[in-house]
Amino acid sequence: MWREQLNAPWPDNENILPPPVQAQATRRIYEYWRSRGWQLVMGEIILWVAAYRWAVPHVQAYGFLAGVIAVVYLLGLLPPSLSLVWLMGSVGLLMLQGMLVNGLGAITALSFMMPYTFAGMLLSGRRRLIVQAWCVVAFWVSLVYEIATTFAHLDPPRYILVSYNILLAAFTFQTLRFLNHLTVEINTAYVAEKVRYQSQQFLARVSHELRTPLNSVLGFAKLLRRTELPDPQAGYLQHVIEEGELLNRLVSDLLDSAHLFTGKLKLNLKACDLNAICAAVIEEHRPNIRPPLTLALDLSSELPVIQGDEMRLRQAVGNLVANAIKHTPQGQITLSTARHGSSLLIAVKDTGVGIPEDQQELIFLPFVQLDHRSAGVGLGLDIARQLVRLHGGDIRLSSVPGQGSTFTIELPLSAPN
Repeated sequence: MWREQLNAPWPDNENILPPPVQAQATRRIYEYWRSRGWQLVMGEIILWVAAYRWAVPHVQAYGFLAGVIAVVYLLGLLPPSLSLVWLMGSVGLLMLQGMLVNGLGAITALSFMMPYTFAGMLLSGRRRLIVQAWCVVAFWVSLVYEIATTFAHLDPPRYILVSYNILLAAFTFQTLRFLNHLTVEINTAYVAEKVRYQSQQFLARVSHELRTPLNSVLGFAKLLRRTELPDPQAGYLQHVIEEGELLNRLVSDLLDSAHLFTGKLKLNLKACDLNAICAAVIEEHRPNIRPPLTLALDLSSELPVIQGDEMRLRQAVGNLVANAIKHTPQGQITLSTARHGSSLLIAVKDTGVGIPEDQQELIFLPFVQLDHRSAGVGLGLDIARQLVRLHGGDIRLSSVPGQGSTFTIELPLSAPN
């Protein structure tokens, strides 16, 4: 009953936003603060100069207030991992300013809507509760202190006081306008994330149900292949097996994609030789190569052993090579390894059709295919990148239309956390 009556910001059992959506909100809020927060500091400095110009009493105090707001801005430049420090500190410093200047308490109390809303998007659970409860306390302290005549205040001339109020009000409403637009973005992303999550769950269930009967069909077909069949029937059976293997790989990709998205896929870390992995991938795909396309291997002899999941790394490299084969009708595909500082590089370079710059990020999205004539459902590159990121690395793409593409896997020497 008390929770309903007080409508207090009690902590959630889980994040308000899914992690990808919360990451998007964090990025946008910090971008806004870096690009707009300096305006508040500049306004305070201008008011300090005005107080000095007109010989307002206690002019040093106005300089102190400008420094206080500068600290508020600088706290917002800290890494997002320290957002709790930024929000708690900014509330305390803004409250201090409102308490020092007579007539500024009400608008200062209004400005606490900014950190209150920021906390709802940046933080979850008890950390969010702490900040939002602190905002509520600061709101009432600012209002009560404003009407308490027993304490000393700075009493600036009316034109200085009005300027302070306009500055804080303008910046507060500008920020609330930004948050209004951000809320629309976040709601859209939230719905999309929920739909994608449910879709992945559905795909995982369907793929799991398909895998068992599909493996049975393939098993019986391969047993039947051991018997002597007339040429037409043997050809038909081989076609059934090939198509079944293709469907089996598709089911496996759907399951991997769903498990990667929901965080259920775990790495089995052990010592890995990247050169051996690359050599195995080339041998696996060499039977699929026909002239005028060739496969080349360029391995560095100075590559150290790293901790990784050998099967998943081989899958990631294999997906990149398969993608290169699919889009390179002639020329050469080169798989190379190298060491660069504290990173190990695996590059898949082809002489294929290339990818326009405005489409290069799209190819890593699941179920997106720029060439609709290609087989598959567009999961290979997405799975490869997610597997590499699980290892603490990433995939970079360099491509020129008509000249080819180079996909580079960059892996850290240290094991992923």
